[in-house]
Amino acid sequence: MSRLSELVELSSPIIIALVGAGGKTTTMYTLARELVEQEKRVVTTTTTQIYIPRPGETERLLVDAEMPRLLKNLQGGWRDCRHITVASAAIGSGKLKGLQAEQPALLLQRGGADVVIVEADGARHLKIKAPADYEPVMPAQVGMVLLLLSAEALNQPLSSEIAHRPEILARLTAIGAGDPLTPAVVARLLLHEQGGLKQVPDGAGMYVLITHATQERRESIAQLAGLVREEPRVAGVYCSERPGEWQNCVV
Repeated sequence: MSRLSELVELSSPIIIALVGAGGKTTTMYTLARELVEQEKRVVTTTTTQIYIPRPGETERLLVDAEMPRLLKNLQGGWRDCRHITVASAAIGSGKLKGLQAEQPALLLQRGGADVVIVEADGARHLKIKAPADYEPVMPAQVGMVLLLLSAEALNQPLSSEIAHRPEILARLTAIGAGDPLTPAVVARLLLHEQGGLKQVPDGAGMYVLITHATQERRESIAQLAGLVREEPRVAGVYCSERPGEWQNCVV
C-alpha cells in the first residue's frame, strides 16, 4: 500500500480540486497531513460548503470574508503550523461557506501556501454523483483533479439512496432508475464531458480514486479501472479500502 502523495505526480505550488463522491473530505485532510510531513504549507478549503473540521483534521481554522485580511492572517499563520483550513463564513448547521472560484489562486500567490486542496462539489455523503449544471465550482488555475467514487455503488441499482442526482446520472449514461451501476455504466459517467470530466482543464493531471475497495469488490473495480484508464486524460486509477492506503487498480 502507498500514500496518495506517493502515487500522484505532484509539484508545488499547485491547486488540487476534489470532485465526485465517496470520501472527498477524508481524502482532502489525509492528503494534507501527508504533505505537511513533507514540509509543505497546505491550505484546505472549498468552493462550496464543508463541515467545520473535527479535532485533528486541521491545525488551524481561519474564517474571514475579507480576502486581504484572510491573506494577512494566513501569512502569519505559517509561523507555527503548516496546515490551515480557510473559509469565508460560518453558515450554521456546523458548516462553513467556502471561497469564490478565483480566490484559491490568491492563497498560492499571496498567502504563502505551497499546496491548496479544494473540495469543489458536494455529494451529501452518497456513493456516486453526477454534477448539476452549476457543478463543479472548479477553482481557477487548478493543476490536478481527483475524481472520487465509492466502490459501494458498483452493481447497485440506481436510486437516490446510492447516487446524488440520480436523474442526471441516468441521462448521462442512458440507463433508468433501478438499473444496475455496472462498471461499464460507471465508466461512462466518469468519462462523460458533462460527468466526471466536466470542467477539467486541459493540462491538469487527473486521477480517479475509488474508495471502500474491499476484496469482494475487486473484480468489478478492476473492470472499471481498465475502462477508465483507456482515457488518455486519466493519469491513474487508484483504490483504497482504508483512508490513506492506496494502490493501483489496473492489473
